[in-house]
Amino acid sequence: MPFPADITPVNATDQRFGDALAVAELPVIMEIKQSRAGGEDLLQGRTPGDLVRRYEELGAPALSVVTGSWLGGTARLLDEVAAATSLPVLVKDFFTKEKQIRQAAEAGAAAVLLTATILPHRLMAVLIDACLAHAVTPFVEITSGAELSALTRAEACVVAVNNTDIRTREADEPDLGRSHDLLPRVRAAGAGLAVSTGGIATPEEAAGLLAAGFRGLTIGTGLLRAEDLDAWFGGLRALLPGAEPAPADGRRRQAAEPSVRTAPAGRTGRAAASSAPSTGAAAA
Repeated sequence: MPFPADITPVNATDQRFGDALAVAELPVIMEIKQSRAGGEDLLQGRTPGDLVRRYEELGAPALSVVTGSWLGGTARLLDEVAAATSLPVLVKDFFTKEKQIRQAAEAGAAAVLLTATILPHRLMAVLIDACLAHAVTPFVEITSGAELSALTRAEACVVAVNNTDIRTREADEPDLGRSHDLLPRVRAAGAGLAVSTGGIATPEEAAGLLAAGFRGLTIGTGLLRAEDLDAWFGGLRALLPGAEPAPADGRRRQAAEPSVRTAPAGRTGRAAASSAPSTGAAAA
């Protein structure tokens, strides 16, 4: 699908993750996680392998896997996902040490989550360097302009605006307006790629964020709860300017070469009955 031309591709040692989003027809990072913080089972009898196959059919350019224990995740979950796909995989956990990043890279991660809300500025810089040294993309999650201003080497990072608050275990109501408000600052900071994450539940919300200029979306709970994923993505495609209707069987189409378009930024309203937020990070 077409995107604005003034967003540069991620500049990291290993560009699998950023490149996958930069050329994706539909840049939705589809997430696999066991449960929500309240204990709700999100797999509902599906195996990680089942979800990997389904997401690949839908044309996922990359996958996200939550390994944090308070969302039911384990290191084994990453092993299962990495073994089942050749797509680049983002690992979501509370990374605070170089050793954790090295272990994730060895397990097949192409990107790892770094949460600016909980990481001291100096440690964040150290962890970004560790990511690049181990050939994984730093996926840096922010919630404010102050967190963005403190970020070093933004050009080497995927910068994700989290629409929820990890400090409340993301039990708060998602604020997609935060993504719309912070996007110009993320782009001005020279971020490799801009992503919106957390609380995206409907095709309308996803389409609004992509139209505003985000080059990727991470969606977990919204997809895991969806009754009909073909209908969900069909609805999203129908809302994107110039996008062709989704194929009837929901299988992947070859991505067209992106062309240039511009679209005004705008806020996407949330219906009162929208689904609960997806996670932006998980505890170790």
